[in-house]
Amino acid sequence: MRRKIGRFTRTKAKLSLIWLTVLAVTVGMGLPVAFAEVTNNRTDGVPASVLPVLADLRGEDLCCGGVASTAEQAEEATTQESSPGKTGVSEKIGRNDFDGAMDSNGGNLPTEPIAEHLSPVESELPVGHTAAKTGAERSIKGGLTKERLAMFVVPHQTPKGITTRRREIEAMQLPQSLTYQYAYGSDTTEITYLKNRDLNSRVQDDSVILGPNLFGIITYRPNAWLETTLEMRVEQLIAAQEETQVILPDGTVQVAEKKRLSLLVDQAHVTFKEVGPFNVTVGRRNFEDGRLWLYDAPLDGLIVKLKQGDVHTEASVTRENYFDGELLYSAPRGKINNYMLYTEYRGIEDSTLAAYAIKRDDTTGQEGEPLHLGMRAYGRPTDNFNYWTELGFSRGRDELKQKLKGYAFDVGGTYRFLDLPLQPSATLRYAFGSGDSSQDDNTNHEFRQTGLQSNEGKFGGVTQFKTYGEMLDPELTNLKILTAGVGCRPAENTFVDLVYNHYQLAEMASGELFSSGLTALMNLDDEHLSKDVGSEIDLILGFRNLFGLRGVGFDLRMGWFFPGKAYRLTDGDPADPTFRKADQAVSVLAVFIF
Repeated sequence: MRRKIGRFTRTKAKLSLIWLTVLAVTVGMGLPVAFAEVTNNRTDGVPASVLPVLADLRGEDLCCGGVASTAEQAEEATTQESSPGKTGVSEKIGRNDFDGAMDSNGGNLPTEPIAEHLSPVESELPVGHTAAKTGAERSIKGGLTKERLAMFVVPHQTPKGITTRRREIEAMQLPQSLTYQYAYGSDTTEITYLKNRDLNSRVQDDSVILGPNLFGIITYRPNAWLETTLEMRVEQLIAAQEETQVILPDGTVQVAEKKRLSLLVDQAHVTFKEVGPFNVTVGRRNFEDGRLWLYDAPLDGLIVKLKQGDVHTEASVTRENYFDGELLYSAPRGKINNYMLYTEYRGIEDSTLAAYAIKRDDTTGQEGEPLHLGMRAYGRPTDNFNYWTELGFSRGRDELKQKLKGYAFDVGGTYRFLDLPLQPSATLRYAFGSGDSSQDDNTNHEFRQTGLQSNEGKFGGVTQFKTYGEMLDPELTNLKILTAGVGCRPAENTFVDLVYNHYQLAEMASGELFSSGLTALMNLDDEHLSKDVGSEIDLILGFRNLFGLRGVGFDLRMGWFFPGKAYRLTDGDPADPTFRKADQAVSVLAVFIF
């Protein structure tokens, strides 16, 4: 057994060395051509998937698992008079968070391409609106041309005299695919500070964790019907402050996880295009829906896509961490199978309608067999306004084998006053997830999200954050959440969001709030039961192109949770306890981008 473990470890070490060597050679040689430096930034919720720059002018974005650029973004790019021939190119790509302000989906811009058309950057950008790292110099086989590609464009007014038809005609003259694409850098080097997760300042459970990382990703298309992608990441978590053991409010002892150096395969997949009417992908791929309300995770499996006019459908059979992608040590393998079907209709300009069915089957029987059904509509009818609507249903069986019969909705929108100084914005949202009012029947009326979601997005700025609360970060189960936010742009490269969330239980409950960032228990005082969970204020700051350096940025996400009457702490004799008001909790996340 020891020999087998040693052989396994040596094999992983060899794979690690091979990957690092390939990355070094790639960076050093620049593949077959020269290019300008562009880094890849995933802090806005877009993983570093190496993609074509702009989707086709119809705004074809993936229905699930990733979306290329939208029609609105494509229309922002105009071409120069001369266009190169349709030949393969090599490009190091990136993404700038300025794109977030132009997201027409009312959420995030997922990443996987569904079309492979490119558009050069507009040559008449207004002064002060040119984002650094907006493109990459492109080399055409047989000669080098210094033409910039419109990968990321700061929101701006389209110059007069440039018609949509002209852009469409000129875009058709550009290369339809890239042979090589790659990126490398550090996109989420983080410092995380958590204070009072148990809402009790008398118990020491504060932590400060540093997470420096480096990623590398490469996509190779040897021909029109085959595409391969490999993305890897090396990361080391460092505990600047952390308790070795913490006693949780329910009496269990939480032991700090060991901080190891990690070399992880984030993505490794092969796509076979035009297999009849289908595209077929096999391997590990990042799954992201437009709002990260359903899933935001790398999954291993088989994905089949079908496009028929304005209807785009994706079906997949996957499992999280089915293959051990950690190359330096053995990581736990996933046990839950996912069967997903997602369909979008894009026949309505600037809006998307979608429906989905997601079944999760825990092979160990510990998490049940929930079935998630839903429909959604989202879009950006104008530059000033975007909206989203979610309606979801929980069916199947929960972890206790009870029938699930819950529902939820999330409705909101953001309006931007682009003509006013500081370009202020206002956001209003109401979300509801049903709870279970009776424990005596065999039906659980709680709504459950998939367990793959991250509930992250943007409102008025460029920084992605936890829209249900940076500190509380709850799943939408047995909750009513009222959200109001304001934002502004005090400088060309600075964005600010101030968000307020108020939480109430949908049904009276006690114990731990379902899948939240807190470990505190609710309604321990039988004489003062309450549905008032509390409120939270979040401040989100985003800085881009700092110190005049392209691609250098900084995000700061801070959350202050103020517990409501449902949270009261016990004092004194456990047999005859007294109760006091719970303490505040704080979360701070600093993200360095370079």
